[in-house]
Amino acid sequence: GEITGVIGVGQDITELRSILVEQHRIADDLSRLIDTANAPIFGVSIAGLVNEWNRKAFDLTGYSKEETMGRPLVKSFIGEEYQSSVQAVLTRACNGVETANFEFPLTTKDGR
Repeated sequence: GEITGVIGVGQDITELRSILVEQHRIADDLSRLIDTANAPIFGVSIAGLVNEWNRKAFDLTGYSKEETMGRPLVKSFIGEEYQSSVQAVLTRACNGVETANFEFPLTTKDGR
C-alpha cells in the first residue's frame, strides 16, 4: 500500500446554487405573505401542534407566535364546545380530505 496519486472529480454546481437561492427567495416571500395577511392564518402539524401563527391571529387572540408554537391547537385555543368538530376537520385534512368554509372561534388570551 504506497499511495502513488490522487484522483479528483469535480462538478459544476452553478445551476444548483441558483436554484437554491430561488427556493429561499420563494420561501421568504411566502412566509412574509402569511405573516402580513389580513386574515388569521395558523398551521398545525400532523400531531395537532401549532407550527404557524401569523400577526392577524395574534391581533385577534392576543397570543403571540412564541406563545402558541408547539402547543396543541384544539386543546389550547379552541373552546370546549367546538373541540371535537375542529379535531375532526383537522384529522380529515391530515388525510387529504378538504373541508370548505368551516368556521370556529379561537379562544382569546383574555378568555373571550
